[in-house]
Amino acid sequence: MKKIKALFFDVDGTLYTHRVHDFPQSTQYTLHKLKENGYKVGFATSRCRFETSNLPRFFREFAFDACIYDGGALVMEGNEVFEESPMQTDEIQKLLDYTKKEKIAVRYSTFADDCIAHYGDARILDEFFKLYLNMPIEKPYENEKVYNMLAYPSEQRQAEEIKQLLQESFIVEHSRHTLKITARDIDKSKGIAHLCEKWNVAMQDIICFGDGANDVNMLKAAGVGVAMGNANPKALTAADVVCGHIDEDGLYHFCKEHNLI
Repeated sequence: MKKIKALFFDVDGTLYTHRVHDFPQSTQYTLHKLKENGYKVGFATSRCRFETSNLPRFFREFAFDACIYDGGALVMEGNEVFEESPMQTDEIQKLLDYTKKEKIAVRYSTFADDCIAHYGDARILDEFFKLYLNMPIEKPYENEKVYNMLAYPSEQRQAEEIKQLLQESFIVEHSRHTLKITARDIDKSKGIAHLCEKWNVAMQDIICFGDGANDVNMLKAAGVGVAMGNANPKALTAADVVCGHIDEDGLYHFCKEHNLI
């Protein structure tokens, strides 16, 4: 792997373990050594910027070369916006009107905040806190740029109606009761490709690490796609290599074995 010039990592389940809500010490060491050794290091997450704000200090202070949020809708190089693909305003309003009528909770992310426009079942906030250790701001939509939305339908009928309603958006059904919505054609791999083009780095010269279905395209696009040992079946199938489990120092052992650190 002498040609490798950049590495991109998913966050949840790849860098960050929910078992202890932290970044393993071996992962922290690995990222620092990669930077010391001259590699560009970036992350690509479905989280919005606000959802990363309460992650442990290591993550907030590490000098990532690239930060891809909202599944690829917001791409930053260092602290500067490199490219962005917000949702269409009319699509946002359609979803807000429908979810209000159906009493469905809906959340939307802007550049600075994570907001909940209205509640359906208030228990959704408990689930949100368990996952992200922070809470969205309760605020009506005011025509801001929105990079992703989450809707929480309680019935399959509602999920199908939302899909029919939003013809100009990209919808991922994370579970029976969670729909993630972004602008059409948003994907982590596209942001990575555009950054690499600017850096004059070929996609064959990068490694991408991930564990989820939303990591599949970047695993396939990279010169080397590495699935975590804890990855779901789609990521495992898409990857070129499988490393160890996140809770068994998988990233560290892979990078050490391939002389990256």
